[in-house]
Amino acid sequence: RQLIDKAFRNRFGRMGIITSTLQPVDAIPLEYREDRKRIESIREVFIAETGTAADAYEKLVEEFTFTLFNRLAALKVMEAHTMHPEIVTRRSQHGDRSFAHLHWLELNPEGRDEEQEGLVRFMEDQLTALSADIPLFSPHYPYHLLPTAIELNGIINAFNQVEGDTQVESDIWRSDDVLGWLYESYNNAKKAAHKDSGAKIEFNNVSLRSQTYTPRWVVKFLVDNSLGKLYLEMYPDSVIKEKYKIANAPKKQTRERKPLTEIRFIDPATGSANFLLYGFDLFYDLYTDQIDNYGADYDENKIPELIIQHNLHGIDLDDRAVQLAQLGLYIKAKRKKRSDKIEHFNVVSSDFFLPKY
Repeated sequence: RQLIDKAFRNRFGRMGIITSTLQPVDAIPLEYREDRKRIESIREVFIAETGTAADAYEKLVEEFTFTLFNRLAALKVMEAHTMHPEIVTRRSQHGDRSFAHLHWLELNPEGRDEEQEGLVRFMEDQLTALSADIPLFSPHYPYHLLPTAIELNGIINAFNQVEGDTQVESDIWRSDDVLGWLYESYNNAKKAAHKDSGAKIEFNNVSLRSQTYTPRWVVKFLVDNSLGKLYLEMYPDSVIKEKYKIANAPKKQTRERKPLTEIRFIDPATGSANFLLYGFDLFYDLYTDQIDNYGADYDENKIPELIIQHNLHGIDLDDRAVQLAQLGLYIKAKRKKRSDKIEHFNVVSSDFFLPKY
């Protein structure tokens, strides 16, 4: 986080965007002017929202920093699940490059003469290719920007050092809750600073002070004994009671049966979606149980899409948490069925600003 934060402050400085002022556009290099114009418009909205140019600048840095952080974290998770060739993870057999970077250099040999072997252009190409499925990766995303090649190289190295830490499990990137863990760690410094300041909890920092990571066992207990129990009330003889720990499992039907697509599961404080991610797994087993044991005509290949579109709902007042929640659900769904595009998520943010004009 600190490396990315510093990189974007440097980047904005080269674009003439300073803490409280803007340098004239004609004083900055031509290659920065298009991005400068785009970021200026975002800055104006942030000034209206925060009240000062200095606060708007800090919000700019934070949004761009978190976006790159999320992008790289998502790539690491997707690579761990072999969802695409490695883009971020580097290996000695590829000359300490990623497999995708080595392949890109074979197709773009002129990149070898560019800084860090064309690292920035390589990453732009990879993000663009993935953006058809994940809008966060799009070059048209509002907070799309990459640091210099040297800074980006250092940031990627830092991400790759995570699995080399002896205090971290070797398969950490395969964990369902790794994005939530990263989100909590990312915010720890700001949470501590706000607490130490003694400042009041205003509307714009409620999410910072209210973040609480829910342990996995708590998630399992609550979901098993709400969604799981509801299902057993409709299908008391279901085999799911053998897999999930459901207290006082009903022995006879006590609830009218309905199609699974009509069952809604909502987390009103979604965060990074720990409850929804576990709920996805349980819903998946419920759909397969319906197909295997109750004659339901659901298409097994469509189960991930059905769960995302019909069953899982969430809302959070932190836009960045929702960004992570959608990424986590996307990865979860694609691990089950990789060919279909996930068109829509029912996980939304209540973090928005309405200008006075």
